[in-house]
Amino acid sequence: MVNWRRYFPLVLRGILYSITSYKTLPFFLTVSKSLIEDSFSSSVSFNLDTIYLNWNSTFPAITVCEIYNAEKIWDLSDVQFGVEHKMYIDDIISEIVFFRGICSSCENCIKNNCPDNFTLLLDVFRSKCHELIIKCSYLNELFDCCEQFLPIPTEYGVCYSFNSHQARKVPQVQYMNNRITGAGHLEFHALADIQLYVHAPIDLPFQFSEGMVRETVLLGHYKELILNVIEVYNHDSVQDLSMEQRRCRYSHEHVPGRTGIYEFYSYSACVVECTVALQLLHCNCTSHFMAVPGTNTLPVCDYQGLVCLTQTNEKLMAERKSCDCMSSCEEPEYNIIYNSEDDDHDAENDDSTIHVALVELPTQRYVRRVTKTVLDLLISVGGLVGLFFNYSVLRLVETFYLIRRYRKTIFKWIKQIWFGTTKYLQCSKQ
Repeated sequence: MVNWRRYFPLVLRGILYSITSYKTLPFFLTVSKSLIEDSFSSSVSFNLDTIYLNWNSTFPAITVCEIYNAEKIWDLSDVQFGVEHKMYIDDIISEIVFFRGICSSCENCIKNNCPDNFTLLLDVFRSKCHELIIKCSYLNELFDCCEQFLPIPTEYGVCYSFNSHQARKVPQVQYMNNRITGAGHLEFHALADIQLYVHAPIDLPFQFSEGMVRETVLLGHYKELILNVIEVYNHDSVQDLSMEQRRCRYSHEHVPGRTGIYEFYSYSACVVECTVALQLLHCNCTSHFMAVPGTNTLPVCDYQGLVCLTQTNEKLMAERKSCDCMSSCEEPEYNIIYNSEDDDHDAENDDSTIHVALVELPTQRYVRRVTKTVLDLLISVGGLVGLFFNYSVLRLVETFYLIRRYRKTIFKWIKQIWFGTTKYLQCSKQ
């Protein structure tokens, strides 16, 4: 016979716990959900640090792209195809060599005899590094231009980039500025009309690159750009967070299914690779600028493929805005302090002079920190559990101990309640 008076306080306590838990559980779940969402949405802080330390400041990447020059195209066409060549050849060469997503002359080449070796056309009509950039110096020290201005495939064709991760295929910046080196400055001369891009070393030029410093420098002009830089410093713990929490990607965190054109992740590289994937989807090929022989195995478009790219250009430009591309975690910010007017340089010189410099070593930087870790979330939820249910890990261990100690009695209760209920139901039916 079970002594119910002995166990009545325990039963009453269990009923009280059950009722309290039932009433407070919805509120507990609501508050816990709010804590979890807040932890994931605001787990990173982005602050401006103005205490000057001995920081290393990143000198920007300088990318030079040749732009269209009609006179050069005509002269080289006369040499390559003869003075009496068809006039439409010049148009098709211009659109192939300086392809911008649209080739209106390509439909004629499906029927007419047009040069179809795009690699040869680029080799003949686009300037090489030594034909484009000369007389380079950094911090007043001369260097071989083509050893530092390295080729990089872009949507504008092959450009030449200084201090670029993507061109050098290394994750470290080569040109840093600090108290020892002072503020960096680069000077070089161009032998053709160029598009000048100043950007973060992890980035590269791409179409519709809002926020990127971009200047057109015509032959014989002088261009001077004075910039300041604000670095981004990430604490080591930031990398332990998920990309959705920190809302950025590191250079080694590539997008799944990428085409593999660029070595490191950046927002611009992601957009370009996404556009190439869209071109492959709609036209089964990509432009001759992106399908680089010996670098990747992407199918290059012929004239029919270029017609397809032309017809779907607006659709491609609209869809690329929906590409799943996050900003880079390692992008410094560059702002123009001084931009010289487009005045002619010395008329006796057949080149342009470009000077890019940092105005000073920066005294501020952005710092990305982790404000809420998994441990913080665990402490918060644990506090709620203790507040609503007066529970802890020690109580949990104690519960398992009591169950183990009184398991025979508990089993006897369950057995008696089960058989008693069954017998009562059978009697009530009779």
